[in-house]
Formats: sequence, structure tokens, C-alpha cells
Amino acid sequence: MDYVERVVARLVGPTADLPDLVQTTFFEAIQSFGRYRGEASLKTWVARIAVHVCMHQLRAGVRRHVPLELVPAANEPEDPVRRADGEFSLRQLAQRLAELLDRIAPKKRVAFLLYTVEEYSLDEVAALTGASRAATKSRIWFARRELLAAVRNRSDLRQFVQTLGGAESWR
Repeated sequence: MDYVERVVARLVGPTADLPDLVQTTFFEAIQSFGRYRGEASLKTWVARIAVHVCMHQLRAGVRRHVPLELVPAANEPEDPVRRADGEFSLRQLAQRLAELLDRIAPKKRVAFLLYTVEEYSLDEVAALTGASRAATKSRIWFARRELLAAVRNRSDLRQFVQTLGGAESWR
């Protein structure tokens, strides 16, 4: 359950709907279990259902945002950009980055996050999203380009993205 919750949270961002989306994922998995063919691991099969639930949520455009302060900070890393001169905190920057990700079309956003954050291979992302390898590669490339363009003139976010490894580590 933790795995599914993590995937859903990363794909849709901070939202009050997270528990509902996780529950919907498992509800759909239970309903569809008779159609599970065993061609992929159960984890991959449930992840694909989670991706589709998230895509549906993102396409609907209805989101109940929740401040990141309300999201549990379990195992949160030390803030690499914290300064005495009033720089934004890591959580504030993460919120701003989540807002920028909200501007990216759902198909591109999901492919990008599965590839860069969840570290699925290109073929795995294509399988999870039901797209061709070429379409998946294109979605990731365009999402990356849109995100980099969005942070280009925002030094706080550009620095934050670089602390995450920046564009060079986005495989």
C-alpha cells in the first residue's frame, strides 16, 4: 500500500484526494483481478492501475490542494537551500515546483515523473501508460523542456532543481 500511495502522491502532487485515489486504485484492482493474466508482476499491474487513476484525476482538472505543511514530513532530508538571509525553505520550493508541474499536460507529467522520479525505464513507462516507446520518449522530452523553461527565469526554483540533480540527472 505504501508503494501505491507514494506513486499516486508523486504523480498528482499534494492533494487532499490522495487517500481517495489510493482507495480507488485498490478498488479497481480488486474489481479487475479476474482479468489479471500474470504477464507482469502484481506490483507492476497495480502500478499501471494507479497511473490510470491518476491520469483520470489529472485530466478531470478537479483538485483539492493541500498545503505541503499538512503532508507528513517523514524522513524529509535536510534542507540544502536553507539560508539565514531568508531564502525559501525546501518545502516552499517543493510547493512551487508542484505548481509548475500542474501546468504540464497530464500525459507528459505522468511520463516525466515515472521516468525521472520513480526511475522506471522508458519501456516500463510506456507499458504503464499504455503508450508507444516513441510517444513516451516524446512526452518526457517535452515535459522536461517545459519544466526547464518554467524555471529558467526563477533563480530560486532553478537552484532547487539543480540541488535535485538538475537537467543533467534527468536521465
